[in-house]
Amino acid sequence: MKNITISVDDSVYRLARKKAADEDTSVSRVVQRFLEHWAGLDDRAVLQARLEKLFAEADVRDRDIAESAGPFSREELYAERLDRFP
Repeated sequence: MKNITISVDDSVYRLARKKAADEDTSVSRVVQRFLEHWAGLDDRAVLQARLEKLFAEADVRDRDIAESAGPFSREELYAERLDRFP
């Protein structure tokens, strides 16, 4: 992660710091979220694609590992629930 230095008027900084504190965050985090939005990293389609890629990588990585978290068949997912009913 890179650090950046910006210059803002003292009064703007004081107001931003107060507003950030009111929102239980920091000025640094507010600027980080702004830059992510501005750079297009919060685009819903981009985020969905990243999430799908992570799931696909996890499936490939964990497929042959005993006691991994999946993938499970529908029958495996519902087996415990189905056993409760005659």
